[in-house]
Amino acid sequence: MAGVSELESALQMEPAAFQALYAAEKPKLQEENLIFFCQMGKRGLQATQLARGLGYAGARNFAGAYREWSQKEG
Repeated sequence: MAGVSELESALQMEPAAFQALYAAEKPKLQEENLIFFCQMGKRGLQATQLARGLGYAGARNFAGAYREWSQKEG
């Protein structure tokens, strides 16, 4: 998906444009499980805050980041 630098414009796109660019359905504002994460946690938090500011109230940050997730999967 998009990096934090392009997230704001991505979440403001029309659904069809989002689908064409990212080959995925654009998240709906009422999405309950819109989870952001990154390698260490900082960018995931930034993405979560940005999405919430755009009206995605269910946006959440996986605070353990990719590191924690990959340790549990391994």
